[in-house]
Amino acid sequence: MSESVAADDEVAHDDAGECDEGLVETLRHERDNVEQLASEDGDFAVACRETGTSPEPIDGATFATFEQAERARDASRRYRAVLRSLDPGLERYELAVCTADATDGTLTQVRQRTDRRRANGVPESRQTVTLTGDGGDEWLRVENGPVVHLAGPDALLDDELVTRQLESGLGTR
Repeated sequence: MSESVAADDEVAHDDAGECDEGLVETLRHERDNVEQLASEDGDFAVACRETGTSPEPIDGATFATFEQAERARDASRRYRAVLRSLDPGLERYELAVCTADATDGTLTQVRQRTDRRRANGVPESRQTVTLTGDGGDEWLRVENGPVVHLAGPDALLDDELVTRQLESGLGTR
């Protein structure tokens, strides 16, 4: 159990007289929902669309199916709404289901439909890819731009290969 979860439990128990018992029960219930839906090596995760952050109670969790990740996202939204009712200053995140990729950092990919349609009538979507490292200030977000590989299976790619990848994705759409 993470330190922040333990701290949440302590606050909930300490403030039980001041805090509505129903809110405390909702927090426990939604956190349990996320834990039951999580799997060790899931292909999906839940993260903020803007920053790639996965806040409590979904931090570090992966899910076997897209549907389980959606249910965990909804449980996390309810959990955070209850926390926000207790602390209006709690940071807000626009949570979305994304793929969970094993890298040295964390790579999250979110595809979101827009209200626009392409010339052929197919709905247009927006894709955001966020790469975060281990440090707090290590992140890179690319929205509707070319995503390139900087490393191969054994080593970093040379500048020419990276340049080719960038140039191949810069054509007009």
